[in-house]
Amino acid sequence: MAAIQNDIPIVKRNLREFYFAGDIEPVISIRSGQTIIVETEDANAGLIQTENDVYSDFSKLFEKAGGCNPVTGPIYVEDASPGDCLVVKLESITVEQRGYTSIFPTLGALQSSYTLQPSHGSVTKICEIQKDHFIFSGKNKEISIPVEPFIGTISTAPVKERIYSFYHGKDYCGNIDCPDLKAGTTVVLPVNVEGGLLSVGDIHARQGDGEITGCALEIRGKVQITVECLPKEKAQFCEWPQVNASDWIGSIGCPLGGSLDDAVRVAYLDLIERMHAYYGFDKLDAYQLLNLVGRVTVGQVLEPLYTCVAKIDRKYLG
Repeated sequence: MAAIQNDIPIVKRNLREFYFAGDIEPVISIRSGQTIIVETEDANAGLIQTENDVYSDFSKLFEKAGGCNPVTGPIYVEDASPGDCLVVKLESITVEQRGYTSIFPTLGALQSSYTLQPSHGSVTKICEIQKDHFIFSGKNKEISIPVEPFIGTISTAPVKERIYSFYHGKDYCGNIDCPDLKAGTTVVLPVNVEGGLLSVGDIHARQGDGEITGCALEIRGKVQITVECLPKEKAQFCEWPQVNASDWIGSIGCPLGGSLDDAVRVAYLDLIERMHAYYGFDKLDAYQLLNLVGRVTVGQVLEPLYTCVAKIDRKYLG
């Protein structure tokens, strides 16, 4: 499942891998520090191609695909052992020329499957990518929107049981759908099994905070990544997955089954621990400083999939 382009291995997209697990055969083995290109399928396994592709219930789409949120991988990183971290630099993200965004009854932050209210129905919009933007066509408006692609899902294998690829968790990361995971950032993940078994997927061409309909601008794409294995201390890892940029550091709050409050809380707590362990802050000073300058990007507000990134600018870290 790998090819070569300009001396960089290409890992081909997978239409039907819907799990993170330690017992899945790796599709490629790479060295620590190696750069690869990973092709990704869209979140609904290519089943939405036109505006006539609508589903009265998301479960019907899930059943037809055999799952949701396919990921490419797993990728075996040589010399990565439990207790280490994978440091994944997102070098570049490119998307294809066509994506879609859909509304499904019972899916989304502003509705619920437990309601007496009538459904608002289903709708799909196909969006053509034109260089660095796309046109959102409404009933009486056309709006030009810049493309801002990011990875929705990135994960190592969990410790024991298989995990669906549309879930997320502290020990492996997973489906967090947070726009901060864009080109130029670095994601830090814990290693739970030999080789780490990294999986990547679910590129979004654009998404607002919260992904309130449950479906961003879903699209096929490619991400070029450089993967390095580091000991936990050298990676400056505490308890939760990280995403860091040149001008800020961030902790990912992704407690499966928790609330948005829980996600924000654990992300900020992890930042406090990092500021104490690696930047010399007293914990209460870090707490107060984050109260004044901390920022939060909300990834998902879909029950029970609440995620966020809590951040602080590096200029405040000294």
